[in-house]
Amino acid sequence: MDRTDQIILEQIEDKTVSGEKLSKLTGISRVAVWKRIKKLEDLGYRIKHSSEGYRLIERTPYLLPVEIKRALKTGYIGKNYIFFDQIDSTNMYAKSNDLPDGTVVLAENQTKGKGRKGRRWISSKGKGLYFSIVIKRNYPLNDLMKLSLLFPYAVKEAIKDYLENQIKIKWPNDLYINNRKFAGFLIETEIEGNEINRIIAGIGININNEPEEFGDIKDTATSLKIEEGKTFCRKELFCRVLETIEKSLDKFSSLDLTDEIEKDLLWKGENIRILDEGIEGRLIGLDRSGGLKVLTEKGVLTVYSGDISVRKI
Repeated sequence: MDRTDQIILEQIEDKTVSGEKLSKLTGISRVAVWKRIKKLEDLGYRIKHSSEGYRLIERTPYLLPVEIKRALKTGYIGKNYIFFDQIDSTNMYAKSNDLPDGTVVLAENQTKGKGRKGRRWISSKGKGLYFSIVIKRNYPLNDLMKLSLLFPYAVKEAIKDYLENQIKIKWPNDLYINNRKFAGFLIETEIEGNEINRIIAGIGININNEPEEFGDIKDTATSLKIEEGKTFCRKELFCRVLETIEKSLDKFSSLDLTDEIEKDLLWKGENIRILDEGIEGRLIGLDRSGGLKVLTEKGVLTVYSGDISVRKI
């Protein structure tokens, strides 16, 4: 979308404007104005045509840059916003390009989206939020686990007031409602010496997905719409999520993440099995670094690896 398209949108947003007037304002022919209107409709904008001209009825549901930039209230997260209708993976794109701090890469659909351990992430076009955030700041290496926990914590905080159901955090970084997963996170880092100098946070949130979209994982996967019984405005949730992530990053050093996450830790106090390690015991909480504490027959064991699968017994 270029400046001419934006001028047309601004003019027809709250009033009917003739093709002749739009032609004069933009310096293009009336036929070219009509073609621009059709282009905007192809982008999802609902526009009323009448003998008096054109009027915008409803803005696009797609998360186009012009829509996000007019609604987003952040200092740096999302100020550089890259949008794709379809891409293989936003994390792959972010990793292979030198993007500035705070860049957000979003795709309406990912053909090779993945979660932890290379698992495929289903991303239905126009239904969820599938994006990556680039953070280019230096953090001590021993903050790695807490940084991984920050993103699910911030997303939970951003959307909890929109929901009747309680959100639970499954360590290390999944979000659940009613024991079914609706959001996943893939945190990839670049480390030099004892410092983390780049973070790529891949985030997938199922918003308005329907049960049939999940196929053979429909018993374990869900969406906000399925659990709450209503449709959500993706643009509003997306902006709220980015704003909350920025606030959480800004106060990271003073944020008591472990205490905050323990309040909503999935399966806390219950018996679990850590599959990759063959550990069974009662999940008792987190240590100060964000590691998972499990009470076993041999005593309390603390697990730090982010690639461990946790399953309730």
